[in-house]
Amino acid sequence: MGGVQPSFNLQFRLENAYAWIYHSNEFVSPAMKKKVKSVILDDNWNRPAYHYLSQAVVLLDINESYYLVKSAFEAYKKNTEHDTFTLQFVALIAVNYLNCCYHRKGSKEYAQLAIDFLKILPIDPVIGFYRIIGTYYESIFNHDDKTRNMIIEILKKSNYYTLIQDTVEEN
Repeated sequence: MGGVQPSFNLQFRLENAYAWIYHSNEFVSPAMKKKVKSVILDDNWNRPAYHYLSQAVVLLDINESYYLVKSAFEAYKKNTEHDTFTLQFVALIAVNYLNCCYHRKGSKEYAQLAIDFLKILPIDPVIGFYRIIGTYYESIFNHDDKTRNMIIEILKKSNYYTLIQDTVEEN
């Protein structure tokens, strides 16, 4: 296969997987970062764009992620009609972005953007888990060990602990 260039979709998946595994965009090529930003910036905020950002947020620098996530949340708030999948994708943006804030030592202000956004979403069973994870991250950024430990126990009992295990620092 020597000189064959992988398609953008394949390259995106590979670099995205590395970024999520290592909780870093250190291995993301500058060309990929540029392409991801251009795809998001050129797109209108709709369900596919929200889904794309929920996956791509890890590829970008935390400052770039902050502004794109903020833009996505503002667009969501302006639109009064939302389907279940769109609701799930914007909630997933918030949770994945919070994970990035945690691993990249983002400021509490950056994290608060997603925490506050999750709180304004409608009470809906399809995003209940995302709201719990948002509360978990809020407890980390607020140094609220009681809430943090309670959520950890719930996630352990329900066999979802592995989803946050990379963020648990044993005291």
